[in-house]
Amino acid sequence: MRGQVKLVEQRRPSPDQVSGTERIELMVPGRPEYVVVVRLAAAAIAGRMAFSFDDIEDLKVAVGEVCTAAILEGGPDVRVSFDVGRDQLTMLVRHRPTHPGRIAEEEELDKLLVRVLMDEVATEVNGGERVTRLVKRVAAT
Repeated sequence: MRGQVKLVEQRRPSPDQVSGTERIELMVPGRPEYVVVVRLAAAAIAGRMAFSFDDIEDLKVAVGEVCTAAILEGGPDVRVSFDVGRDQLTMLVRHRPTHPGRIAEEEELDKLLVRVLMDEVATEVNGGERVTRLVKRVAAT
């Protein structure tokens, strides 16, 4: 799959998902030049929602930082799911690190930046896969 971007899936929600959401899944090679693809996809999806220009920029920066961190950990590919809801966008960034353990100060700075830009951020390790969940809610008008 090297050098290819793949729309893995776009589907309607299953009964166990939140009502009114759609999921779009994207898989990109674990190379820095593909982070822009994920950033542009996030901007395009958020642009169809009621996010402000500043919120869209925040989303792009946050998902770009998380994808870059995944690549620095040696993930051969990065899979991003966008769950599009009525009033929020949830992004799940998944990868399998082959050499975790970045410089602690650098990693903490990245985490702080992402937490400031998003409404919710959580990372967990499930088996050998690291999953970071990012949530941005549409501001009330």
